[in-house]
Amino acid sequence: MNLRQLALVGLAALALGGTAAVQVGQADPIGQASQVTPPPPPPPNGNVATPGTLIGTPAPTLAPSAVPSASPAPSGRRGRRSSAPSPEASPSDTPEPPQFSTMDGVWEVQLQPIDGTGKTYYSHLYVTQKGDELSGTWVRSTTDKMTFTGTFDGRLFKISATGGKNTTLTLSGYAENFSDMVGLLTTADPKDKGIPFTASHRKKEKIAV
Repeated sequence: MNLRQLALVGLAALALGGTAAVQVGQADPIGQASQVTPPPPPPPNGNVATPGTLIGTPAPTLAPSAVPSASPAPSGRRGRRSSAPSPEASPSDTPEPPQFSTMDGVWEVQLQPIDGTGKTYYSHLYVTQKGDELSGTWVRSTTDKMTFTGTFDGRLFKISATGGKNTTLTLSGYAENFSDMVGLLTTADPKDKGIPFTASHRKKEKIAV
């Protein structure tokens, strides 16, 4: 190759170099190509980190859902009742009151005068019932006995007792279940306000001699 050919080759090389420089200048006019940071190398274990998560940070542990625990079983055996005997009535328990179907019998009368003394006077009526008619004796003391007659409609009663010197006393009121009386004792005096009384039907008892 002569000198002329060498000169042509050199000119061609210069022309090619200028064209490449012009292309580079147009692609990166402000030189950003030289400032691009290369991507980081992958981690040693080969996992790729997700955005916002640091490589090597352990995953958060989720709290277990609240599950109601079963209540502990009651101690002892199931399905069996207590073997303790049921309480039974003791001989000292109060017996049931006697049941009556008529007014027949002995009635204990409690007179309670409204005189401020609070004293109660006791006496006894010996009653015999025939249908709606009553008769008998009112024993007020060992020396004071009065015979009487009266009526009873199943609830209301009225008894008239006659004693010495033609004294007349009236017992009137109501009876509950042939067991209790509540009433008022009055005299023949129209101004008499009366004396309240109650009476209880007593069961016949045999007295051992």
